[in-house]
Amino acid sequence: MRKKVYYFDMDGVLANFHKEPYSYANAISREWIANLEPFTEAIEVVRNLLADGKSVYINSLAASEEAKLGKIDWLAKHLPEIPKSHIIIIVGNGKKAEFMKTKTGTLVDDKASNCRQWTRISGQPHIWVEQRGVVIL
Repeated sequence: MRKKVYYFDMDGVLANFHKEPYSYANAISREWIANLEPFTEAIEVVRNLLADGKSVYINSLAASEEAKLGKIDWLAKHLPEIPKSHIIIIVGNGKKAEFMKTKTGTLVDDKASNCRQWTRISGQPHIWVEQRGVVIL
């Protein structure tokens, strides 16, 4: 039997990216992103999945190289148990499904359009996080 795989978005799912003061300047700032408040319940969901032997990837977009570095810093601080090989951070615009590291997987994302795109491109299921930081599997 294949190991269940989950791809977690960061912004609005694991990290409170929409917290004030939000601006484009902050959205591309390494320091601002690295210091975002974590959604502790969502972090616990990820840790529980890992403890249950599930495979967890981070699949997130970044507005700039600096923002990407901020996300890597944030993950090192809040989810150091995620292997570096399981961190997918796409700079600029991209379709998350095109960057999958496995042939199967469930996307956990707070943007309904990303979820629909994921299922359309990959044929894989998604979990839409309607309320930021609240992940129910």
